[in-house]
Amino acid sequence: MDDTGSLKRSVLRAVGWASATRLIGQMVNWAMTLATVRFLNPHDYGLMAITMALNGFLQSVSSIGFANVIVQRHIGEEDLRSVFGLILMSNAACLLVLCTIAPAAAWFYGEPRLVALLLVASLMFIANALQAIPRATLEKKLDLKTVSRVDMLSNIAGGALVLFLAWFGAGVWSLVSGALFTAFLRTIGVGFAAPYFRRPRFTLRNLSGILHFGGLRTAENLLWAVYSSSDVFIIGKLLGPQILGVYSVSRYVAALPIEKLAQVINPVAFPAFSRVQDDRDEALRYLRKAIRILAVVCLPILFGIAATAPQVVAVALGPKWSQAATPLAILAFGMALRPIGLLIPSFLSGIGEYVASFKNTLFATIMFPVAFVIGSHWGLVGVCAAWLVAYPLQLFSLVRRVALITKTSITGLLLPLLSPLAASLIMYVAVRAAATLLPDNLGVWGSIVWLVATGALVYIGYAGTFLRPVFVELAGLVRR
Repeated sequence: MDDTGSLKRSVLRAVGWASATRLIGQMVNWAMTLATVRFLNPHDYGLMAITMALNGFLQSVSSIGFANVIVQRHIGEEDLRSVFGLILMSNAACLLVLCTIAPAAAWFYGEPRLVALLLVASLMFIANALQAIPRATLEKKLDLKTVSRVDMLSNIAGGALVLFLAWFGAGVWSLVSGALFTAFLRTIGVGFAAPYFRRPRFTLRNLSGILHFGGLRTAENLLWAVYSSSDVFIIGKLLGPQILGVYSVSRYVAALPIEKLAQVINPVAFPAFSRVQDDRDEALRYLRKAIRILAVVCLPILFGIAATAPQVVAVALGPKWSQAATPLAILAFGMALRPIGLLIPSFLSGIGEYVASFKNTLFATIMFPVAFVIGSHWGLVGVCAAWLVAYPLQLFSLVRRVALITKTSITGLLLPLLSPLAASLIMYVAVRAAATLLPDNLGVWGSIVWLVATGALVYIGYAGTFLRPVFVELAGLVRR
């Protein structure tokens, strides 16, 4: 019981610091990002999306799987030096591969500027290699206070650089330079907080267990990168960078609450589930609670974005991005359940079921690209609509896998979603109905305030009646 209480306190402290610090940092970063959008055009964001998709694809095999080993297992000093050597070699290999394929990528997409963009972006692998062990060490100790501070300061500094360069007409180079600057600042920050200055060992001796676990995690990360970037690769090739830019910005806005929430939850969830991996019932109890709270918090936000998409685009992006309104509304619906899907892989890996997590990622890697290729026949709207079909199927696959492993029912895992889903649908209908009654002279800001207030009143009214226990539980977490 003491261990459980200690873990709960550690998790609450970690979530509290991560939430508070990152909320401050992200509010500043969001403001700078949305300001930057007004200085750039869809073509710039299309080129950046392709650059970061190729970079991210290789990053998935550079060090993440072996860094996870440090969090999930106890590793001696000599083995840690060997892991460090593996991380250095994998990042060096990825850097060389990205530089080598840059001309081919530029030819494939018909964009000569991609060569220089990819060469500069390859420098991020240096930062990745040097920060992997310090960051994993901090996450293992659930020291999210330090990690969050480093992320906040580096993100704000990087966002300020992007805005400054975009203001002076640097175009897509402002985005690449900001990403590179942020990566190196983050490396410096975690390096000071948890310095690791050991000579690497370039040997695989006595590393069979680490290689097995790390290899599977790396392979899963690679597959995850394929499916999560497949929309960028497919749209960039079949529909062009201009359409890709509109899609990328729409997806960014739709996924904004999810991605920022994931930055808070994922670093905590994996080590937290790892600590209770020997008590499956306790781990499952934490999972159910997390699903219930995430559904109550996230579903109304995503449904609200869908209901107010034209107003959100007008206020946040400006008139030249008006064509992003419909894609944003569709993507917000398609991603509404994504927070739940991001939590379950951390649960599976944390309790040691990395083979099951790998199988689910393999399923998504096959399904999503097929869905995007089919959807591309109907243009940008078709690709966005693919999310409405593919993501619920992936979530069901994840839940089914958890049910089989923990010997529980699928219904028991999905049931917490029903009431928040019903409340969010009612809220969506109420907001859309209110939108038809808006007076012409209200203006964009007045309209969005009116619609948000309507949605909040409807959702809080429903939740206060039918979801009171969850709100009490959420309020207790916030107080603690």
